[in-house]
Amino acid sequence: MTLEARWTRLRALVVGVVLAGGAACGPEASLDTGPLAQVEAEATALPSAGGGIFITAAELTRARQRATATTEPYAENARILKGRADSALTATPKPFRMTNISTITYHWCSPDTDGIDNSLADATSKFTDDSDRMRTLALQYAVGGDTKYAARALLFLKTWAAQHTPVNLHDLHVDYAAAKLDGQTVEYCSNRPWNFALDGLFQAYGLINASDAYVLLKRNGYPLSATDDAAVREWLRKSAEAVNSSFQAWTRWADAHPSSSSFTRYRSDNHLSWGLAGLLAASVALQDSALAGYVLDGTSWADRRNGAYANPSHIKDIIHRAIESGTGTANEGRLYEEKILRDPPIGYSLYHLWAMSLVARNAEVNYARPGFWDYAGPNGGSIHKAYTRYAAFILGERASPQASEAAPTDYRWLYELGYAQWPETRLKSVIQVGPRNRYIVQSIGPVTLAVGETF
Repeated sequence: MTLEARWTRLRALVVGVVLAGGAACGPEASLDTGPLAQVEAEATALPSAGGGIFITAAELTRARQRATATTEPYAENARILKGRADSALTATPKPFRMTNISTITYHWCSPDTDGIDNSLADATSKFTDDSDRMRTLALQYAVGGDTKYAARALLFLKTWAAQHTPVNLHDLHVDYAAAKLDGQTVEYCSNRPWNFALDGLFQAYGLINASDAYVLLKRNGYPLSATDDAAVREWLRKSAEAVNSSFQAWTRWADAHPSSSSFTRYRSDNHLSWGLAGLLAASVALQDSALAGYVLDGTSWADRRNGAYANPSHIKDIIHRAIESGTGTANEGRLYEEKILRDPPIGYSLYHLWAMSLVARNAEVNYARPGFWDYAGPNGGSIHKAYTRYAAFILGERASPQASEAAPTDYRWLYELGYAQWPETRLKSVIQVGPRNRYIVQSIGPVTLAVGETF
C-alpha cells in the first residue's frame, strides 16, 4: 500500500463529514512531570450535572439556546445534529464480535467487504461508526431534551457492552520489547504485521465517543439502572484497556530501545496523542483519577491486563517532543509529522494537533486544569505555537513541503477550539475560510454548535 493510499484511508476515518446546507535519538531534555507551571486548580470530581466530556454545562445551555434560534451558523449545525440523530434512531447496533480473537487479521490496506467480523479494520471502523451514533443520540437528548434519543443511545451502549470484543493485544500474547505478537507477519499489508499493534490505537475513536455518550446521559438527567450502569462502565474499562495495550506497544518498546533510531518516533508520533485522548475520555466516564493522572502527569495506572505502569508518554512529554521551538523562526511550532515529512505532512500535523487539543479541552472541562493549552516544554514548544504556525497553511500563505498537498482547509473546524481558547484575529480568519458546518465523527460532533464562539 502506498503512503498516499494509506493517508486516503486514514483521512476517510478521521476528517469527519461536511454536510453543507441541510532519526537517531540524542540526549533528551529533562521534563517536569509534576504540576504545570501555569496557574491551575487540582483535579476535581466529575461534575454532577450538565455538559459532556468536551462541553461545559454553560456551553450546553448556550447550545440549547442556539438550537432553538435561527441564528447561523449555529442553527444549521443544530439541524445537522438532529438529522444525524434521527437517522440513528432507526439504525441497529452492530458490535464488532469475534469468538476467537486469535484468528483476527489486519486488513488495513483495502476495504474489508466480506461481512464477517475478522479484522482490525472491522474492529475500528464498526466501533467508530456505532459510537458516533451513540454520542450523536446522547447529545441530541442533552440539547433538545427528548428522551427517545437518550433511550436509543442507551440501547447502543448496552448492546455494545454485552457483545463487543475489544482488540486487546494481550489476547495475542504481545511481547513489547521484541515488538512481536502471535501470528506476526512481515510486510505492512500482510495479515498481522507489527503495525497491527500500533494501529489498534484507533479503537480510541470509539472509546472517546462511547465515553462521551455515557457522560452526556448521566450528567443530563437520564437514569440508568444499576445493572446497566455497571455493565456499561465495565465495557468502557475493557475498551480503555484495549486501547492501552496498543498505547504501550509504543511506550514499552521505546522503554526497551532508548538507543534505537526509531526511539524519537515512538515518543513523538500522533498515535500516542490519540491514545491519550481516548484514555482521558474513559477516565471521565469511569471517574478514574489514576487514569487521568496517567494521561496528564505520567503517574501510574493499573491496567488489569498488564499491571501498574507509570506513563512516560503523558501529554506534557508529547507536547515537548512533538512540537518544535527554538530551532529557528521557520520551524517555530512545527509538529513532528511535518518535520519527518509524513505523507501528507501538514494534514498529519493538524491531525496530531487535533488529538492534543482534545486532551487539553477535556482536562479543562473535567479536571479544572486549563494549563495544557499553554504548557511549554523545556524547548518552548506549545499547542498555541502549533495553532499559530498551521494557520498560515490553511490560509494559503504558506505551502506544504510536499508540492502535491493543497491547503488543508478541511481542518479549519479545529480552529473553533483554538479561537475559544485564544480569541485572536488570526485564528478567527482561519475559521472564516469556509462554512462553519463541520460535524466531527470522532470526537465533538457539531463543533460550532457546541464550542464555537460568536463573531
